[in-house]
Amino acid sequence: MRVPRWLLLLATPALLAAQHDSSVADSGRVLLLERRFEPGDTGGVVTLERQVVYWVELAGPGTPVIQPLRGHARPAFLIALDDNPDASPRRFELHALQAGPHRVTLSDLPPGTEATLRLYQDIVESRRIAEKRDRQVAVGVLVSAGLHSGYRLDPTGGTDPRGGTDVEGCLLVDAGDRIGSCLGVGRQSFPDAGFGVTWVFLELRSRLLSGHLLGGRRTDLGAALRYGQALGAGPRNLDPALLGLGLFVTQHLTTGGRRLGWSLVCAWQHGRLGDAPETERRDTDRLLAGVEWIQ
Repeated sequence: MRVPRWLLLLATPALLAAQHDSSVADSGRVLLLERRFEPGDTGGVVTLERQVVYWVELAGPGTPVIQPLRGHARPAFLIALDDNPDASPRRFELHALQAGPHRVTLSDLPPGTEATLRLYQDIVESRRIAEKRDRQVAVGVLVSAGLHSGYRLDPTGGTDPRGGTDVEGCLLVDAGDRIGSCLGVGRQSFPDAGFGVTWVFLELRSRLLSGHLLGGRRTDLGAALRYGQALGAGPRNLDPALLGLGLFVTQHLTTGGRRLGWSLVCAWQHGRLGDAPETERRDTDRLLAGVEWIQ
């Protein structure tokens, strides 16, 4: 049975694409550097990242040395994978202790000899490790500032109290990729009352949705439930409480869809005042923006 020529033409691109995807999935490695060394060679430069898996293959004598160019950091950590020192090529697992450019050289290269070194990044293994770390407990800090709408901790005689400013910082503890908590201290101003209030708060946070709005950088939408306690507020040293519920958006700046590292955060929260003499203006809305770092 003869296959129509037009059918072969349609099938060929699909077969080539499948073959390419299969080869990429099988290897999962990207060649970053290939260099033939001779005695006296000053080596090549390659940029490495922390918490990324690299592999080194060395065909010939010598010992690989991967040294950061910035500062006086220790060389990258090499683990020999071959029990036989005469194996060719010899293979090493490489971990950078500092992110940035590194110079790759060979030491102990005998005169009159040469060796070929190849350095790969393991995409699959690095992604697996990053995803595992994303599911583990992580800690960090969040610093933010913004505005709150008018409400009264204590009657001030004004019928329409104005809003004020918010500044706060907290210690973040994420129990995994979805839930976490934030223990912190905040300061609010009350222009009509003529004083400011310090709050100590505990906030429970949960991720609801995730997407990729900026290329490979992840964007999270989450909800937060906060309980705050004021410390000696106003001229009568009141200790009111505030219960808040709101939403926050986190734009992670780390590529690869990871949540660790630096992020930008924007949050809205509606709060309700309790344990205070004020009975009417007890509701407030807060809008804040800040910077988060978690590791």
